[in-house]
Amino acid sequence: MLSAFPASSRPSRVRRGFTLLEIMVVIALIGFLAAVLAVGASTMLRERKVLPEDVAWEAIRKAREFALLHETEVWLSWDNEERVFRASTAAGSETFPVPEEMDFDLEFLGTSKGGRTIMIGGRLLEAGPIDGVRFFGDGTCTPFRVQLVERGVDPTILEVDPWTCAPVLRNKEDGF
Repeated sequence: MLSAFPASSRPSRVRRGFTLLEIMVVIALIGFLAAVLAVGASTMLRERKVLPEDVAWEAIRKAREFALLHETEVWLSWDNEERVFRASTAAGSETFPVPEEMDFDLEFLGTSKGGRTIMIGGRLLEAGPIDGVRFFGDGTCTPFRVQLVERGVDPTILEVDPWTCAPVLRNKEDGF
């Protein structure tokens, strides 16, 4: 049986693959969505309120980093009058000020269990603060906790792992 069209000019019934134009449109859409998400995420991070915990962890991170990079001991303390963290070494000291709009008190505490507590203004606070903490050149630090007291907010205790100088992770199911 002869066809009205020659074999070479028959319309193809099955279309396979995508055209270059379709591929470019999809890539452009993916790029546009990625740009929108990146701008939105960076705006969200910039607008996030800085908390006293963030400031304390940043000072701890900087002190540990300096001790590791220079293989020296760093003494980190808090100056309540000047509202700065002070990192001191045998070579000198550096300060890390906190944002002016932040109003909180900070104390370094030892890690003894069942430490002394006192009631001030209806809030239970840990007593017996220590002057500061030491970071060593191997990346470890003396065992310590940080007590942050903001105006009108219950005190926050940050527990620091002496091996990594990072937050202590607790299992909430075990009551820790």
